[in-house]
Amino acid sequence: MDQLLIVKLARNTVVPLAYVFATVLFVIAGYFLAVKTQSSMLFCKDGNFKQFLIKNVPVVKENYLPTVWGLNGYAHTVLATVFRDITTPMVKYEREILTLKDGGEVAIDWRYPKSDVPQNLLTVIILTGLTGDSQSEYVRETVNELFEKGYCCIVFNYRGRGGIKLKTARTYSANNIEDLTEVLKHVKYKRPNRPIAAIGFSMGGTLLGTFLMSREQTENKHLITGILISVPWNVTQACKNAEGSWLMRKMGQNLSHHLRNVVVKNKDVIFDQDKNSSLDYNSIKQCNTIREFDTAYTIKMFNYTNVYHYYEDATLSNKLHMINVPCLCLSAADDPFLYLNDIPVREADQHNNVAILVTSGGGHVGYLDKFWPFTNNNFMLKLIQQYLDAITMNKNYEKLDKF
Repeated sequence: MDQLLIVKLARNTVVPLAYVFATVLFVIAGYFLAVKTQSSMLFCKDGNFKQFLIKNVPVVKENYLPTVWGLNGYAHTVLATVFRDITTPMVKYEREILTLKDGGEVAIDWRYPKSDVPQNLLTVIILTGLTGDSQSEYVRETVNELFEKGYCCIVFNYRGRGGIKLKTARTYSANNIEDLTEVLKHVKYKRPNRPIAAIGFSMGGTLLGTFLMSREQTENKHLITGILISVPWNVTQACKNAEGSWLMRKMGQNLSHHLRNVVVKNKDVIFDQDKNSSLDYNSIKQCNTIREFDTAYTIKMFNYTNVYHYYEDATLSNKLHMINVPCLCLSAADDPFLYLNDIPVREADQHNNVAILVTSGGGHVGYLDKFWPFTNNNFMLKLIQQYLDAITMNKNYEKLDKF
């Protein structure tokens, strides 16, 4: 009797588990078949730059297959952060502290290539996301890969980030290019006659895009090209999305926490100056969203009348015509901060030197692919590597301004 009971229990357990396992396999197979039919879309006016990308950057013609574990844009974003943090080694930089004209300081972290590999003439400067620094997992991943290719990589840590204390009350914004201008001039001084490319992640993409539109770039040609990854094209809409659901509010709270911390850790400097009497420390400390922090702090540092004036000024989507060097952009249709309707694909199709590659999935600075996501050679990295290699080969960067 006991033996029969055991057999019955085994059947009741194994059979349902078999059905569950088969169902999971069916769902995974269906997912892969469905997504694989969705090719990435390249938006750029037909011309020399678009043809250059199609011919020399193979990944722009590939189907992007998001990892099955990234069930949606939010999950993909979180998983990418976790997986990269686990698998990506810390980077050993040579740190340089640059004193700016107003007395502020920023940390510039250099990663020179190995002496036993061919030295690439191209210098790559990386602009991090809103609360990132040189040890953020997506930065480490990018630097490690480019380091192996012989590129000299530089990470620009904004004021108050990268473990550096503030020397003045001012921090940074999404579109103030004064600090970036000083950093680029310093890099050009240290590496003369070396072309400089820049990669901007998220808010760093906003800052980079703003710089590429500037008179400073037009007159002095500091950068030969830019790569914008997961840029919030419409900043107002991106902030609304960051407050739109419970999951996004949690992410926004985390970002605002890191922004507040800069003020808390540098309270003695920020509130020891008479000109900052308009700031309210308690209001800043209680901010739970990016918008609340920008309202309480950022717009007062950079003299905006209100937060929406600041966001409108930082928005790139209606200003693509002002970018004056070839610029390759990567955006995901399921980016939780900015969805497909907010990506300026129609505008890109009207301009010769701005190309936006839109993938069906990938989240925000995610782009993990294949079934096993514990790999550094993901879609985003392949795009960066192939593009930089392409413009370096045969000194194509000398021809870029003719595109």
